[in-house]
Amino acid sequence: MVITSEKNEFIKDVKKLADKKYRYEKRLFFVEGKNSVFEALKSGFEIVHLLVAEDFNIDFQIEKEKIVFVDEKVFKKISDTVAPQMIMAVVKMPKWEVNDIVKEGGFYVILDEVQDPGNVGTIIRSADAFNVDGVFAINNTVDIYNPKVLRSTMGSIFHLPVVNDVEPSRLFHVLKKHGIRILSTSLKAEKYIYDFDISKNAALIFGNESRGVNRLLDEFIDSSFKIPMDGMAESLNVSVAASICLYESERQRLIK
Repeated sequence: MVITSEKNEFIKDVKKLADKKYRYEKRLFFVEGKNSVFEALKSGFEIVHLLVAEDFNIDFQIEKEKIVFVDEKVFKKISDTVAPQMIMAVVKMPKWEVNDIVKEGGFYVILDEVQDPGNVGTIIRSADAFNVDGVFAINNTVDIYNPKVLRSTMGSIFHLPVVNDVEPSRLFHVLKKHGIRILSTSLKAEKYIYDFDISKNAALIFGNESRGVNRLLDEFIDSSFKIPMDGMAESLNVSVAASICLYESERQRLIK
């Protein structure tokens, strides 16, 4: 059976997952594209439904009862992309707990009111590439299950714990209890990133694209550093800055 109408109740429900409120009511999100779906299947996340076009070649294992065939025209109506790959997975949100993720010796990323979905997704992807133990989103950072965020992660959302809407004071309490230093980037800092040991026992905060890290967090921050820049640019895009910092952490681990 192939669903051929966008008025189908199942299709309506999937389409509504583009809305944050509905996602959290249902505790579901969707990812599109063969690569992201494949990473979801490998990850152990619970796949609730797999939507595919009628002639799509399913070359990976999944329970037949979870597969839903959808007409291409209908698929384009529910897709968040201009040129959909005709495969989508509806996935159950994991129940990450801060206390289960934070450990002594760990290395973490905190996103403070980062608003651009592409930036958030890119930072999650870099966190995956450079062996971060967990990512925490605080202070109205864009939802990590936003379709544009998920697309930018290129499947990395399934490789490490990423926790949305964490209460800041609780997060910082747990981090400090485990001996994790809280560090932030700042253009006004006197020291450079390489002056700090960020190979472990550290959580790096990256702030809003235009305002940086919220000053209300100053009481929790142990130190700040800057990235050396000799060119004319006043600052770096937050995802670029984060990637440089995460690479430096990995570099420090490799030379020890």
